[in-house]
Amino acid sequence: MKLLEHNTSPNVQEPIRQFLVNYQVMSDCFWERYDHSNTFEEVLECYYQFSKNQCTIVETLLENLKFTLDKDNTRSELVMMFKDAFTF
Repeated sequence: MKLLEHNTSPNVQEPIRQFLVNYQVMSDCFWERYDHSNTFEEVLECYYQFSKNQCTIVETLLENLKFTLDKDNTRSELVMMFKDAFTF
Protein backbone atom coordinates (compact mmCIF):
# COMPACT_ATOMS: atom_id res chain seq x y z
CA MET A 1 0.00 0.00 0.00
CA LYS A 2 1.30 3.42 -0.93
CA LEU A 3 0.79 4.77 2.58
CA LEU A 4 3.67 2.62 3.77
CA GLU A 5 6.14 4.00 1.22
CA HIS A 6 6.65 7.09 3.40
CA ASN A 7 6.66 5.58 6.85
CA THR A 8 6.93 1.87 7.64
CA SER A 9 7.03 2.13 11.40
CA PRO A 10 4.90 -0.37 13.34
CA ASN A 11 2.85 2.55 14.70
CA VAL A 12 1.75 3.38 11.16
CA GLN A 13 1.38 -0.22 10.00
CA GLU A 14 -1.15 -1.15 12.67
CA PRO A 15 -3.83 1.48 11.80
CA ILE A 16 -3.44 0.59 8.12
CA ARG A 17 -3.72 -3.12 8.86
CA GLN A 18 -6.86 -2.49 10.91
CA PHE A 19 -8.31 -0.38 8.10
CA LEU A 20 -7.71 -3.16 5.59
CA VAL A 21 -9.31 -5.75 7.87
CA ASN A 22 -12.36 -3.53 8.36
CA TYR A 23 -12.57 -2.81 4.65
CA GLN A 24 -12.51 -6.52 3.81
CA VAL A 25 -15.28 -7.27 6.33
CA MET A 26 -17.33 -4.36 5.06
CA SER A 27 -16.84 -5.38 1.43
CA ASP A 28 -17.78 -9.00 2.12
CA CYS A 29 -20.91 -7.84 3.93
CA PHE A 30 -21.83 -5.58 1.01
CA TRP A 31 -21.57 -8.36 -1.56
CA GLU A 32 -23.50 -10.78 0.63
CA ARG A 33 -26.32 -8.27 1.07
CA TYR A 34 -26.16 -7.36 -2.62
CA ASP A 35 -26.54 -11.01 -3.66
CA HIS A 36 -29.63 -11.36 -1.47
CA SER A 37 -31.28 -8.13 -2.62
CA ASN A 38 -34.51 -8.64 -4.49
CA THR A 39 -35.39 -5.09 -5.43
CA PHE A 40 -33.69 -2.03 -6.82
CA GLU A 41 -34.42 -0.21 -3.55
CA GLU A 42 -32.64 -2.92 -1.55
CA VAL A 43 -29.60 -2.62 -3.82
CA LEU A 44 -29.56 1.15 -3.38
CA GLU A 45 -29.89 0.81 0.39
CA CYS A 46 -27.07 -1.71 0.38
CA TYR A 47 -24.81 0.61 -1.59
CA TYR A 48 -25.77 3.58 0.57
CA GLN A 49 -24.79 1.68 3.72
CA PHE A 50 -21.54 0.55 2.12
CA SER A 51 -20.69 4.17 1.24
CA LYS A 52 -21.43 5.36 4.77
CA ASN A 53 -19.30 2.59 6.24
CA GLN A 54 -16.48 3.38 3.84
CA CYS A 55 -16.47 7.02 4.92
CA THR A 56 -16.43 5.97 8.56
CA ILE A 57 -13.46 3.65 8.25
CA VAL A 58 -11.49 6.19 6.19
CA GLU A 59 -12.17 8.87 8.83
CA THR A 60 -11.09 6.44 11.54
CA LEU A 61 -7.90 5.67 9.64
CA LEU A 62 -7.16 9.37 9.28
CA GLU A 63 -7.69 10.00 12.98
CA ASN A 64 -5.57 7.01 13.98
CA LEU A 65 -2.75 8.04 11.67
CA LYS A 66 -2.89 11.66 12.81
CA PHE A 67 -2.61 10.52 16.41
CA THR A 68 0.21 8.11 15.57
CA LEU A 69 2.13 10.58 13.48
CA ASP A 70 1.73 13.34 16.06
CA LYS A 71 3.09 10.95 18.64
CA ASP A 72 6.02 10.00 16.38
CA ASN A 73 6.72 13.65 15.49
CA THR A 74 6.30 12.84 11.81
CA ARG A 75 3.11 14.74 11.14
CA SER A 76 4.62 16.43 8.08
CA GLU A 77 4.63 13.04 6.32
CA LEU A 78 0.85 12.67 6.63
CA VAL A 79 0.00 15.02 3.77
CA MET A 80 2.39 13.27 1.39
CA MET A 81 1.17 9.82 2.46
CA PHE A 82 -2.48 10.59 1.76
CA LYS A 83 -1.79 12.50 -1.41
CA ASP A 84 -0.04 9.44 -2.87
CA ALA A 85 -2.32 6.80 -1.41
CA PHE A 86 -5.71 8.27 -2.28
CA THR A 87 -4.90 9.54 -5.76
CA PHE A 88 -6.72 7.37 -8.25
